[in-house]
Amino acid sequence: MQFSEMIFVGGFLPLFLIFSFLRRDIKGKNMVFLFFSLLFLLFQGLISLSILALLSYYSFFIGKRMEKESRTFFAFSIFVLLLPLLFFKYSIYLSALPLWLKGFMPFGISFYTFRLITYLADCRKGEKAEENFFHFAMYAFAFPVLSQGPILRYKEMREEIEDREWDFDKLSRGLYRFSFGLWKKLLLADSMGKLSNSFLPLELAKALSGSGNTLPSFMAAFLSSLSFMLQIYLDFSAYTDMAIGIGEMVGFTIPENFHYPYEAKSVRDFWRRWHISLSLFFRDYIYIPLGGNRLSFPRRVLNLFLIWILTGMWHGASFNFILWGLYFFVLIVLELMGRKALHRLETLRPEWKEKMTSSRLKVLKEPVLHLYTLFAVYLSWIIFRYQDFQALKNVLKAHLFLNTEAFTDEKTLLLLRNHIFLFILAIFFSTSFFKKMDEAWADLMMRGRLRKERKVKREREGFYGMEDNDDAEEEGEIVCEASGSAFCEPATGEAEYLADTERTVDTERTVDTERTVDTERTVDTEHTTDTETVFVRTEKPETEIAEGVKPEETEIAEEVLSEEAHRRHLLALRKIQIKTKWKIFLLDYGEMIYYFVKLALALSALALSFAAMAGQSYTPFLYNQF
Repeated sequence: MQFSEMIFVGGFLPLFLIFSFLRRDIKGKNMVFLFFSLLFLLFQGLISLSILALLSYYSFFIGKRMEKESRTFFAFSIFVLLLPLLFFKYSIYLSALPLWLKGFMPFGISFYTFRLITYLADCRKGEKAEENFFHFAMYAFAFPVLSQGPILRYKEMREEIEDREWDFDKLSRGLYRFSFGLWKKLLLADSMGKLSNSFLPLELAKALSGSGNTLPSFMAAFLSSLSFMLQIYLDFSAYTDMAIGIGEMVGFTIPENFHYPYEAKSVRDFWRRWHISLSLFFRDYIYIPLGGNRLSFPRRVLNLFLIWILTGMWHGASFNFILWGLYFFVLIVLELMGRKALHRLETLRPEWKEKMTSSRLKVLKEPVLHLYTLFAVYLSWIIFRYQDFQALKNVLKAHLFLNTEAFTDEKTLLLLRNHIFLFILAIFFSTSFFKKMDEAWADLMMRGRLRKERKVKREREGFYGMEDNDDAEEEGEIVCEASGSAFCEPATGEAEYLADTERTVDTERTVDTERTVDTERTVDTEHTTDTETVFVRTEKPETEIAEGVKPEETEIAEEVLSEEAHRRHLLALRKIQIKTKWKIFLLDYGEMIYYFVKLALALSALALSFAAMAGQSYTPFLYNQF
């Protein structure tokens, strides 16, 4: 059973939430959580349940003794924990095993093995071992993080097991996060996976040869790899969203595991954003104990080599995963060498440091680094995807036009045209665009709450209608944002619009005078000897009147200009007032709008997800609009 299956969304999760909310005491809630975690694992098979139960009891028992024992005992205990993971991961290479056991992987074994290792390592460092096996079992069997992580540490969960808060605000946020992740998994990640195989089927990639009509074009290979690149992030991050949402609905805080990795500006930055819990595990429990950054550069390179070999092995048993880890190892070492060389250069020539940090160079440097990172990660997912080396070699050749001379083909263009909306949507959801929008709206809601608090304070103290300095500044900021710097006059609360209207007369005179000056400046400039000072006259000279310009015509022209300026000013003032009213409306009702929109989006995501799970998805109609 997975989070994205109908039985979980329609049956398991609602029952879990109902029973959790019926029990008011923390002990009852914990019993419900553990029971449903065991039930969830039971759906994966008795073998998976039995292995996790044995490893959990072993870790609980060893953890109590860990602080008093030697390093040898600690290393042996970790090795015992790793044995089942190593056995099942590499069982395909053991010829003596029966066929039903070859390639079998107990559900979630990679994630819960590392979680149990973190518990023993923390006990070794001096963390207090858990004395209550019931509490420890909640951590070991926690179903939200069982299948796809993140790798949760016991100290992050201990306090919430003993006492955690729950309210409807957390329930709503968790429901929205889960619905968002479910929608992202079913309608984006799965669709991108199917599209990737449509552009270039794996069977075709394996069967490529040097001649024939079945050779894919460059665009087919490129779009297939790009689709897989988007799919793997959307799929993995969707499960994290669902896990965080489930935990939040019942009061558990599960840490973020992804931070928009495709916005990284280096490979090292990418791994600070991608699968954060795994990166922190290798850093805190292997790299730092081996010496970290305190050692010489060659020793650091050796430690990094070990880390990336283990990272590749953790992701899969095929040799392409080892190659994938070594690929990142080479890139990170090259980045470290580049930083060292740049630091030496800046030390020898300090003036270069100012040039490297100048704003002009930064504008050029960041996009270049971003493109470099995207290209490096794109190539890494090609290595990660193809376990068959012949298929990997053929796809790389197609990127270099070595297997084909065709840039594109009709099938590829048709698929791209029919799914361009899906591509755009997947790219947008792989960036922080929507998160930034959410943060901007949250800032607006905070300003709205402060505005309401000031109104309540004025009503309570009995001088409602009089603005204090803070409120006056806030209203002034709203007007400035709406109108621009030209109309940033200090506002005085609710009397602001009257004050703006009263200023129209003075503004009209100013505009009329400026416009008259502009029309007459050209004449005076011809007779001005000082180029730095231009004398402005407000009356027409007698010579001009003598040449045929009548005073009546001049007065009519001035009246026309005055009316035009008045009309333009009123139009500009009206626009400012409309913008200001919208700003104040959003401040007053922004929170209500925000929660209404999020509720509507959550319900829409659930409805679309149910339709997709039931096989009645209307997404092909949406994606094929172009």
